[in-house]
Amino acid sequence: MDILRPRGTYQRINSRDSTIPWDSGSDMELSSPLDHKINNNNDNSRTPRFRSGFSATIKDQAPLLDPSTDPVRHFKPAYFHRPNFLGGHSRLYGWRTGALFAASFAGISFLINLVVLVWLSTHRSSSGLVELFNGSCSKVENMDLWVHLAINALSTLLLGGSNYCMQCLCAPTRKDVDAAHAQGKWLDIGVPSIRNLRRVPVYKSVMWLMLGLSSVPLHLMYNSAFYKSLSTNDYAFYFATQDFVDGSSFTIPERTIDPYYLIIGSVEPAKVQSDLQTPGLYERLEMVDCIHAYATDFLTNRRNLVMVSKNDTANSSLLDMGFYAFSTINPFVWICVSDPNLDLYGDNGNWEPCEKLVSKVEAAADADQWRPYGYDVQYCLSELVPERCSYNGNIPIVAVVLVANLIKVVSMLWLAFRVQDAPLITVGDAVESFLNESDRTTQGVCLLTKEEVVKLARRKTHWQEQGDDKDKDENKSSTKEAKVAQLQRLRWSKAASRTRWSVTIGFIVIALIVVGVLLSRAVSTVNSAGFTIQDVGFGKVTPWAIVTGWNVGEQGSATNRIMSSILVANLPQTIFSFLYLNLNGLLTSMWLASEWSDFATQRKTLRVSKPKGAQRSTHFLQLPYKVAMPLMVLSGLLHWMISQAIFLVVLAEYNSDGTLASPVAVASCGFSPLAMILALAAGGVIIITTLVLGFARHYDPAIPLAGSCSVAISAACHQPDWDHDAAMKPVKWGVIPDGLVAHDRVDQDMVGHCSFTSGDAGPLQHGNKYA
Repeated sequence: MDILRPRGTYQRINSRDSTIPWDSGSDMELSSPLDHKINNNNDNSRTPRFRSGFSATIKDQAPLLDPSTDPVRHFKPAYFHRPNFLGGHSRLYGWRTGALFAASFAGISFLINLVVLVWLSTHRSSSGLVELFNGSCSKVENMDLWVHLAINALSTLLLGGSNYCMQCLCAPTRKDVDAAHAQGKWLDIGVPSIRNLRRVPVYKSVMWLMLGLSSVPLHLMYNSAFYKSLSTNDYAFYFATQDFVDGSSFTIPERTIDPYYLIIGSVEPAKVQSDLQTPGLYERLEMVDCIHAYATDFLTNRRNLVMVSKNDTANSSLLDMGFYAFSTINPFVWICVSDPNLDLYGDNGNWEPCEKLVSKVEAAADADQWRPYGYDVQYCLSELVPERCSYNGNIPIVAVVLVANLIKVVSMLWLAFRVQDAPLITVGDAVESFLNESDRTTQGVCLLTKEEVVKLARRKTHWQEQGDDKDKDENKSSTKEAKVAQLQRLRWSKAASRTRWSVTIGFIVIALIVVGVLLSRAVSTVNSAGFTIQDVGFGKVTPWAIVTGWNVGEQGSATNRIMSSILVANLPQTIFSFLYLNLNGLLTSMWLASEWSDFATQRKTLRVSKPKGAQRSTHFLQLPYKVAMPLMVLSGLLHWMISQAIFLVVLAEYNSDGTLASPVAVASCGFSPLAMILALAAGGVIIITTLVLGFARHYDPAIPLAGSCSVAISAACHQPDWDHDAAMKPVKWGVIPDGLVAHDRVDQDMVGHCSFTSGDAGPLQHGNKYA
């Protein structure tokens, strides 16, 4: 039976005296007596065991600490790492916990989507749509609201977890950083970074790519996995006498108002007359109410109309008849053109749409002056029908989302259980690592900044020495020479690269310009129809605010037309998500540098992904909650505005006899200029706020701006030899007292040293030299 081993903290060890570099991300455990391997050649070496799987022979080091006598270090009971079914460890911590939570949310989402897909497959309808409900339009609106709230909640959890795991995957380990530094390269720490993918293991890059690509269907399709389909009824309208209502015989007039009725009309006058005898099928309406009921864009709860007229001289009780079929161009126009006394032209001489003239028609009817087609109408009889709006699901979209969801679950579980290294997720992780094991390549350059590292990299000049000073060419400059401190206030914008600024702000500006162009065309279209943007409303479906005249929604099968319109309607959502990720990275870079600069003025504990001692836990990765939460809320608000600016429109059309004329009479995109204006304004606020933050705020000049650059971070982490376990305590960056490291080799000036330390740290002095 194995003996439980105490797990403790050991004194600082110089990695040059061990057979392998010290792994600060690994806790060292003392083996049991049965596991000790004593060197019998009078070499009293001990072989400590690392949880990471490495072992190192350490010679002539300080003896193992006794927890009863050491006042600083504390031993914790050891625990066994039992392999689970995935081959990992049963105990998770730090970023692994976040990855496991992300995988759990993704797993719940996968199960929900799987159940939904199976359920959808059992609800196919004869219309070809996956119809889940058919009935009240108000119920359909409520269903659409709640289902899309659920979809957005699942989508937010999936995308948030995916972004978390992607940043963990592109975060380098100390091994990756050391390898890059040895080659004169640098890596990003604490921010989303594509450049790191070239340095991390290939399998991490593949997983990162899989998580990224699997997010595309969520942006592009998930929001339209369920959609509402409005309905409208074609109808016949009759001018008849009271005798027709009472059941008298009639003859069909030789002249009809609309000869088109003879071709399309599917209801016979005899059927209408028969239905009039059945109580409850028709409702009596006065003329004003009749006009109001039928002057609507989509007639959902009424159908055929009988206008009872006063005409005693006719030979037949049926005077005339017409037929109305739905049109996206000037709907219910017959109400206006039927009145010969109504002026159809506005003050500017342009023809006015009927929607603008309805109030005049109602006023004429109220004054008993409306004479449609010359008939003296007394009242109307309107056929009442149940609403037939439908709520539909799209099996292909749900299937694609399900596959993308599965990819995320597998990738996240793999990250949580199979990735055994310790990535440097935050700047605090990097500082902890460099304080526990100093990076020899950055010794003597404590004032190194990210800007200098980038410039050196562009010139293919390394910051580290390529040999002893005596062997170096005296004519060549070296960054290892003492540097004069220049206390210069820097704007927040300096924390991010020009490329990041250019990509983020540039694409946002381009997006705003495109929205502006589309807005101008939308306003022009609405104005040409005789309306204002207030008439269109916010996200409201209106016939004259539907995109027409394009091939996307007018060709192919109903399913293809709907799918094409879905992709077009959701494309802005995908573009905005790309812009949001870039903006998030930019803001993260600036706030990362802000937290870094605080260490020059106040002593703080490190914020790390796996807290120990006095250390603090991380935010959601690196961005503070006070910034991340409002940013997420604003992102959700903008997503909603965009969904109201351009949206899917599906319309089913029914014949005047109640039969289905077309399950997809219209499959296109609706637009709302008002929503476009609000989205444009919100985008403008975002870009202005970002620019103000970047160029109006300044960092404290008392510490070099390292940003996310691994080299600059490493250069600031060479504490004195006596400062053991500094990473576990509150630290501050500054001038080390009595920290003389050398005389300058050029003018023999005194050279000081700066570093993170748990001891005293003085302020940086302008004009002094430091190395």
